[in-house]
Amino acid sequence: MKFQTRPSALFFMASLLCAFVALGGCEAPLVLDAVEKAQKSPIRRTDNFQAVSSFQQNIVAVGSSGIILVSQDNGAAWQRHEIPSWPSFMDVTSCSNGLFAALAFEGEVWVSNDSGATWSMNKLATEEAPQAIQCDPSNNLWVVGSFSTISISRDAGNSWTVSSRDEDVIYTDIQFFDEQTAYIAGEFGAFLKTTDAGASWELLPPMPGEFYPQSMYFEDLDKGWVAGLGGVVLETTDGGRAWKRQSTGSLVTLYTLVKSAGHIFVTGGEGALFRYDGAGWMQIHHGQPFRLYLRGIQPLPEHKLIVAGPAGVLHVFSIKELLGQTGAPVAYNGP
Repeated sequence: MKFQTRPSALFFMASLLCAFVALGGCEAPLVLDAVEKAQKSPIRRTDNFQAVSSFQQNIVAVGSSGIILVSQDNGAAWQRHEIPSWPSFMDVTSCSNGLFAALAFEGEVWVSNDSGATWSMNKLATEEAPQAIQCDPSNNLWVVGSFSTISISRDAGNSWTVSSRDEDVIYTDIQFFDEQTAYIAGEFGAFLKTTDAGASWELLPPMPGEFYPQSMYFEDLDKGWVAGLGGVVLETTDGGRAWKRQSTGSLVTLYTLVKSAGHIFVTGGEGALFRYDGAGWMQIHHGQPFRLYLRGIQPLPEHKLIVAGPAGVLHVFSIKELLGQTGAPVAYNGP
């Protein structure tokens, strides 16, 4: 018995054979324009920003994997720096003399004396994990961290003096008011005050519930706020000797407190941004698709705010438009 192949089947088999033979030559060329454009952009979706600071018109944002972004025009344009050793930057501060200092989890402090154009690294003099960095009014750098460590540098990070209360407590934030007075907040509700430029620290009554603060902001020596887990903010009106619990109406972790244009703001998980109106906290519906947390926030000139977070979030808002005071939609002035 003979099997006869139909012409249509022969044509199909021949076409299929041709496709296998010429596969390499028949494949459509890859379009890499979008990839190349993304690689040339100073801000990328893979960037995980943790903190932002500013001095005059200069802004510095830092993130994991050694990323430092610098703007010298209030966020209109950005320059990208990638530190080859990939330090995990977690905080950044600016000094009144124009110095920027970025803190890395690896116990490194990277400083810039030229508005962020170049950076140099200095090691901390402790193996304890750092948590936050602050520049005081005398341009000294302070770093707080695990095991109740407090480090100070009076020479822009070149050398450090370290002290500790020898307690297994993580200090999470520090804020100076003048050359002599500062507060430190930490886990288990720890709260400390110095009135002699850090020569000694008074341990104040602990915050209630062993509160774990992520950030604090005091507008004067008496009135301030600390923010932390579960959408909770604590307020004090007597310099940290007594605290009142406040709720944002959300359970997200709260990260960074700032004051700008007469308003207190705090960033949080799930892209949340909250404002204190004098009576309580209200979530701001900023209109941006921030699905992950917002960690960094910094006031800018002309009543603007910059917020920073993962997935390349680095956005500048007009506060008036953000709060709907002009009737205009939420502004986005970032890159």
